Amino acid sequence: MPTLNAQSGIAIKPGSALLFVCLCIAPLLAGVAFAGADLAADSLRLEATPGQLIGEQEAARLGHILDPGEPLSWEVYLPVNDSEDTPGVLVYVSPRAEGKIDPRWKSVMDSHNLIYIAANDSGNKIPTVKRMLMATMAIRALAQNHAFTIKRIYVSGFSGGGRVASRLASHYPKVFTGAIYICGVDFWKEKQTPSVDHLLRNRFVFLTGSKDFNRSETSRIYRKYLKAGATQSKLMVIPGMRHQLPDDAELAEALRFLDGAEQ
Repeated sequence: MPTLNAQSGIAIKPGSALLFVCLCIAPLLAGVAFAGADLAADSLRLEATPGQLIGEQEAARLGHILDPGEPLSWEVYLPVNDSEDTPGVLVYVSPRAEGKIDPRWKSVMDSHNLIYIAANDSGNKIPTVKRMLMATMAIRALAQNHAFTIKRIYVSGFSGGGRVASRLASHYPKVFTGAIYICGVDFWKEKQTPSVDHLLRNRFVFLTGSKDFNRSETSRIYRKYLKAGATQSKLMVIPGMRHQLPDDAELAEALRFLDGAEQ
């Protein structure tokens, strides 16, 4: 598996630790796509420190969350297809220490023209704020090495990772235009959600199984989303599925909904 080292990013304006997450992505919002090195392999690992990505000064301000010199890494899968369109991105938050893509999902990334990226060492034992920073830094790291469209950046996660994904989606609705919550989700806290109106325009999939112990909670929060006005939400209860990842067909159905191709 090839390894790519991200180069230094631009300096970020001062802000709070949570606001930093949004500021880290803000430079990406200036254009439709970012071009980088031509990556031949479909699977790779990106590596960088916070200091390399956002500058040493800003990284030092966040030292209580991430050491400026801490080596971070992300697993990446690049879609293999003949599409001439710039791919989108699926940022995945794993409950485990490893961020590698489920092999069943590769064909879905291919057919939906999505780059998969997930942080390593970002499992459920890691503090939520740190996991959020690592997930958003994934976009910054990826932008330096490959092209993608900012109009189609989705976030997803499984179990505890789904809860983190739901926080990312509600905190940064202008960045993540769609989300798939797999067997784990939290409802947003209005005081911590900067733009509820924008959030309500996005699309959300609540994916659980008929035998998932989190099914009732997932269904309850789905109903809360609808009641709050997030009408572009879909509940998927997979027959016989326990607390586990969905297969390729089920993930594809969820992505079709995010893309607006299926109601």
